[in-house]
Amino acid sequence: MAVDWTGESSCGPEWEVFVAGSLPLELLLRSARREVEDDDGDAAMPSLVALQGRATREVFDRACALVVDPEVVLRELGVRILRELGDEQPDGFRPFRGETVALMRARLALEPDPGVVRWIVSALGWHRDREALPEVVALAGHPDVRVRFHVAAALPGLVDRERVEPAAAEALFRLCHDEDADIRYYALYAVTREIGGLDVEAVTALVVGLADDADEQVRAMAVAHREAIGVVRELLDGVVEPGRRERLIGPVLVELAWAEDDADLLEDLITDSDLAERLVRWWAGRD
Repeated sequence: MAVDWTGESSCGPEWEVFVAGSLPLELLLRSARREVEDDDGDAAMPSLVALQGRATREVFDRACALVVDPEVVLRELGVRILRELGDEQPDGFRPFRGETVALMRARLALEPDPGVVRWIVSALGWHRDREALPEVVALAGHPDVRVRFHVAAALPGLVDRERVEPAAAEALFRLCHDEDADIRYYALYAVTREIGGLDVEAVTALVVGLADDADEQVRAMAVAHREAIGVVRELLDGVVEPGRRERLIGPVLVELAWAEDDADLLEDLITDSDLAERLVRWWAGRD
């Protein structure tokens, strides 16, 4: 098999990552740089993935040095390495998390290039650095569409999902009305499928307003969620007292989206096994 050390080969992505992972660090960094320069959003990036899997102090230190390099492409490479460096540990976080988020936050205040800013925001989201929430929320109105996109994608990892910070909720709702359809979709997905602690009346008003959105996917998600709110409210009615019922609608829908057919997870929320089973059956049988 002939292998081009840019990371391209005649085999699949997993083999390419394996081959790239055996390269010396300097050669791997050069190859990853070319991948970042040529990134169109779809191409495989075996050298970058191999670097992310090599969670050593040497790789971490080199990535940190790249983050402050005068050259934009190298800063982006450094941030993208740190974004996913190493597997999650038993505590749920990746190696070098504390040092990484400190560097990302410091760099976010200084970085002039929107293409790098977006990856810093993404890195903070991947590392679930909730202390960075104010800085990320402040970028929800950034003029660069790529930055706003990554803000929408990162916010679910930064907010308190049970008691969402008002500024973060406002930013998410604003992004649901962004001029870019992909941003609207990601923000609405976060609101309806990832974050249960938002006010149900505000969410209902949001999805009603998006029921005629120009984008088919956004429109379909909004309509489906409006209907789901009504069904869950009806199923909870008479079993859960009204005030608590309204607070439970969002968390129940998020649990259903992730748990699918596991009623046990719902029981932690509603402590009623029969009701949990009815909710799961409804969710599984919806169109």
